[in-house]
Amino acid sequence: MNRRLLWSLTALALSLVGCSREPDRSTPEATIRAARTAVEAGDARRIGAYIYAENEDTKRLMARLGVFLGNVQKLGSAIQEKFPTQVADMKARAEQAAKEGKTTSLLAQISSQVRPQRGRRSGPPPTDARTLFDDALKNLFADPYGWLRESETRLTTTYLTDNSVALLWDNKPIMPPIGMTMKKGPDGLWYFLLPTNLPGVSNFMPKTKEQFEIFGGLIAVFDNVIKDLTEDVKTGRLRSLDDVARKAGEKTFIPAAMTIFAYSKLTENQKKEAKAVSGKP
Repeated sequence: MNRRLLWSLTALALSLVGCSREPDRSTPEATIRAARTAVEAGDARRIGAYIYAENEDTKRLMARLGVFLGNVQKLGSAIQEKFPTQVADMKARAEQAAKEGKTTSLLAQISSQVRPQRGRRSGPPPTDARTLFDDALKNLFADPYGWLRESETRLTTTYLTDNSVALLWDNKPIMPPIGMTMKKGPDGLWYFLLPTNLPGVSNFMPKTKEQFEIFGGLIAVFDNVIKDLTEDVKTGRLRSLDDVARKAGEKTFIPAAMTIFAYSKLTENQKKEAKAVSGKP
């Protein structure tokens, strides 16, 4: 074999090995860096593997979630290409809201709605709160991983135990009082933890094989919506961020409601069966 060709093949093989090597995740900061690198490479689906899964069913569900996260990134890229002026305006409003001390992320908006607040009357949220929520949703679509790009200087951690840390943004807890955390797995790697301690969420998380299947179907519903929205943006059927947000609601509501209803019924029936087996009233 020609010596030059041999060297070329050897170099190619070594480069492929280097590309396939898993990123360092031996520390919380290394895992955050791995997630940021994946996003910068346009491979957000890898983030699914960086979310803690306590069993094989959860691991498969997180892999499915990773596919969804990758498609969300594709939608964000399409929106930025088609609506650059609107995206710039949205970011400017988010920055102004942050300066005024208002929560601007979608997760923060959700947590502010679900946690009890003194003196708050029942009924729909105030107009400015609804505007912030709508802006947070559109901002998520337009730049879903912008926070990861800023994480190098703004996202830090503080140890809670030897195997867990809290995430801090500008040295402040994220989503207080719920918080966002990371955990060291049995494999020695660090993972993000989903905020399953939100009120009602822990009881809603899947525990049986049937529940995992339906939960995976719910992720598939959202995934199909994201793929449809991406196509609609690229082809010009949606002409603004407002159109995207409105269409997302239209496409999601009925199939998501049906899936959640089926999941709730399954959970209810399984609880009844468990009580019948145990003999408890």
